[in-house]
Amino acid sequence: MRITFAFPPLLFLLCVWSVVACSYRQPSRADVQPGASLTPGAVSPGVARDGTASPTPGEPPSLRKEGCEVRSSPGPGGPVTDPRGPYYHRVAIAHTPDGIHLSGATVVLEHASVPDGVKRADGSVLIYYVNGTDHGVFVARVEGDTAVPIGPITLDGVSKPGGVVDPDATLLPSGTIRLAYMSGFGPGGGAGGWTMCLADSTDGVNFTVIGQALRFTDATSTDPSIVQLANGDWLMAVSQGQNTVLAKSADGLRYEVYATVGYGGVPEINVLPGGWLRLYVCAAGGLGTYISKDNGATWQYETAIANPIAGSKLFCDPSVVTGTDLFVFKVGE
Repeated sequence: MRITFAFPPLLFLLCVWSVVACSYRQPSRADVQPGASLTPGAVSPGVARDGTASPTPGEPPSLRKEGCEVRSSPGPGGPVTDPRGPYYHRVAIAHTPDGIHLSGATVVLEHASVPDGVKRADGSVLIYYVNGTDHGVFVARVEGDTAVPIGPITLDGVSKPGGVVDPDATLLPSGTIRLAYMSGFGPGGGAGGWTMCLADSTDGVNFTVIGQALRFTDATSTDPSIVQLANGDWLMAVSQGQNTVLAKSADGLRYEVYATVGYGGVPEINVLPGGWLRLYVCAAGGLGTYISKDNGATWQYETAIANPIAGSKLFCDPSVVTGTDLFVFKVGE
């Protein structure tokens, strides 16, 4: 999550990393009614699109860079001292046959937050996460029921770029890993809004910035999650407090908001066998899930998932690792 501090930093920290921000309410009766319709009236205003032309075949994709400018790390990192921040979070993995029932949950990374997992073309699994000890987005390799840190990512050659948070990784058909992330977090970042950026990598560590996929100017917006639908279109979910904003794209690069749902925040979208979608959101006491049978036009409440790590109060930031039985998530006190 990234931003130019045109708003109080404390508010943003509470919204992004605090227990309050990731412990949303249980769905109300109004939320769980089947076939909840998404109407234009639910769309959040203030979203900018640049209209950049699609690249010709063989050329790398390109978008406007506003809000996605790469900043060098301000210097040696150190623990994030906020008692509700990433230094006090842990990343865990579990096994699941269906994305709902979890078993064998174990903590694999200490002082780590907002994780997302992806299976590479070679079969290896990577976890991207915010390093609460060193202020950057790092990547680790899953080995059995452990995770071995590789190190920080680079963006356009800059190691551990400043202001980059909330990584979401997707494997493209070409074998490239596409990273969606919030850019501009912290002092001196962003350009008057909350920018969701895209970057591509062939090795999972070194990324080239594509540019701005979606930008918000009217509400704190974090935690992007992207997925390609069965029909070839793309969907992005973005967290705005206790709401999730939904945006669509024909090319996977330029997104346009079409609805906001009040089920919870910090979303994860996953495509199920048969083409249905599952939306995970953080809810009080666990995760809430919703199903869409029409590419995200309407949603039905499905179920709640309880925290599988005993003694942990915080259970949030879910990531279903496509092509595996792994479920990655964050826990904390």
